[in-house]
Amino acid sequence: MPPRPACSTNPRSPATTEPPAPAAGSGGRYIRLAGELTLADGAQLTWSVADGSRGRRWRAVARVDGAITHAALLEIDLAGRPARLELTTPSGLLTLHPSADQAEMHGNIVYAGGWGVKALPLRWDPERELDIAGRPLALGIGLHRRRSSVPVGATIEIDVVVIDSKLSIHTTIRRVERLSDTDWRVQALNGAVPDRLFRIDADGLPLGGERWPLEPD
Repeated sequence: MPPRPACSTNPRSPATTEPPAPAAGSGGRYIRLAGELTLADGAQLTWSVADGSRGRRWRAVARVDGAITHAALLEIDLAGRPARLELTTPSGLLTLHPSADQAEMHGNIVYAGGWGVKALPLRWDPERELDIAGRPLALGIGLHRRRSSVPVGATIEIDVVVIDSKLSIHTTIRRVERLSDTDWRVQALNGAVPDRLFRIDADGLPLGGERWPLEPD
């Protein structure tokens, strides 16, 4: 069965006789997998990834002591950049997508508990990354995108937009050290949050835990 478009936003797009290009980071192959792993804080992260003609679609849900702490859908374009984020936490619903010129992120937050809706114009640029709810998915995508430009042993600093579990948003800088082909250490410059270790394979997928195919062969 041929892969279905993963990030199509226009169901009326004309058909093409040319095969679509695999998503960035897939090594020329379509990847359609799911997995689950235990994070450093004990949370269970269940994820899926599907490549398609417009990029890559990630879905993830995290649980702590059996309670869902966040659920996310993150679409990545063919260049490996965020194209759309939908995030749900006990505090409400958030959606974000970049403007055509990549200068801003647009979207909104619908707060739980009757607190209404807040519009979200955010300054953005192609080198910024997302860091969502203290979970590895979004920032790990940004690290993988730098796989070819950051050699093992190098340390860089990147601008990030941090979205916490209460859907509060701020910008900051993260220091990133490439420890090995697969391992990255991320530090907050002010030490406000503990160092985090990211383990990412050559296809941009999290290492550890179990994996299953989304579709039978």
